[in-house]
Amino acid sequence: MNISTLGTNPFSNIESLVQQYMAIEHQPIARLENQRGQLNARISLYSELSDQLSSLQSKAEDLLQDDFFLQNSATSSDTSKLTVTAGTTASSATYEITITDLATAHRVASEQKTSNWTYTVGAGETHSFTISYGSTILTVELTGGGAGHDYTLSEIRDAINAKAEEQGSGVYASVVDNTLIIEGELGASNAMSFDDVTGTVLESLDVIDATNTIQHELQTASDAHFTVNGLSITRSQNEGINDVIESVTLNLLAPTSEPVTLEVGRDTGAITGGIEDFISAFNSLMDYLEGQTQVNPSTYTRGALAGDTLVRFIRRQLINSILEPVSGVSQGNPSSLSQAGITFDEDMHLTISDSGTLNEYLRENPQAVADLFQLADGVAQRVQDLLDPLTRTGGTLEEQREVLQGQVEDIEDRIERLEDMLERREEQIRKELISLQQALIAAVQQQAFMQSILYGIYGPYVSF
Repeated sequence: MNISTLGTNPFSNIESLVQQYMAIEHQPIARLENQRGQLNARISLYSELSDQLSSLQSKAEDLLQDDFFLQNSATSSDTSKLTVTAGTTASSATYEITITDLATAHRVASEQKTSNWTYTVGAGETHSFTISYGSTILTVELTGGGAGHDYTLSEIRDAINAKAEEQGSGVYASVVDNTLIIEGELGASNAMSFDDVTGTVLESLDVIDATNTIQHELQTASDAHFTVNGLSITRSQNEGINDVIESVTLNLLAPTSEPVTLEVGRDTGAITGGIEDFISAFNSLMDYLEGQTQVNPSTYTRGALAGDTLVRFIRRQLINSILEPVSGVSQGNPSSLSQAGITFDEDMHLTISDSGTLNEYLRENPQAVADLFQLADGVAQRVQDLLDPLTRTGGTLEEQREVLQGQVEDIEDRIERLEDMLERREEQIRKELISLQQALIAAVQQQAFMQSILYGIYGPYVSF
């Protein structure tokens, strides 16, 4: 053996030997890491599946709302003058509306004051005044405290607004160009009156005189006047008028120069849109399940969820939920989606194949379509009953993920224990190889020493 090829560094070849040996020892860890990766991928797939199911469930819940299939629409021919909304019990009809006057709020002002004007309330004094309208009385108090106080226009404004807010009143005060403005609520019956109870706050402001007569009236209180199909109507408000046409709310925005046409009818667009959203979510889910479970007949490549019994169950039950007749519908009404114009196409995608039939039912007999989806055995209710146990907190899919996560954690514990063991094993192998190499070097060196002695005794003629 040639000593020079070994060298004097015991690590010259050992580290390579150690790593080769440990690569073999790490194979069980590699297998465990592969298992962990597969489990984590499955957990992600179950999360994706849960999201897909929840999306369809949400659309089914929309269709299960009590009044979903009874939605009405109300349209105004001039939304700058009149806007309107319709409830589910509104009757289909057309109305002609003219607006003569909008309701106005009583508005009064003080005299314009200088920028440093104040009203003084002495120490220990309380000056109060009232603002009255209808059956409401606001009593505003200004207190002097222990040292007296000089009240500015802004402070008087704030005192009025605080009292109005406290009592839930619509009275509102503001300061514009050193002038206090007080505005009441809409309607002729809400005309305001004022009174200085103690002190002369309002009189000093020139809101009223000594006889409580308003000095600066900016706007009188008045009612809204309008007609509906020629009938004259008066209201004390402009918006939220819901007692003129049943289940219809009117918002008067401006006087009209010509009648505004109001049309109320079934909102088939909104209802059809909700059905289409359900169909879209259903098709998206079915496409997802198909992609995750299919097996390529040429390459035999399997989808990530191929063979998963839960997924097969979900897919089968969803299709049955659509195809099976609905029990409990009224005689003469459709008992399946196909009879209402909703069918599967050749690609097994749900579609509105006959919009004319569906829209006719929605206009003439919306309850028939509602029953198809909302009865205890209805399509949307079936889907909800199927998906809720799967997607809810603590449901089947969450339990499946927790089981898989538990397996991942067990594998990670095993990997950690193996890595600790292999770390000790690696150090042990390294020490053993170093010891062997050092012994081998010593033996070779001893052999070389003996050769040199024999060479000295016998010369070049000795044979080794």
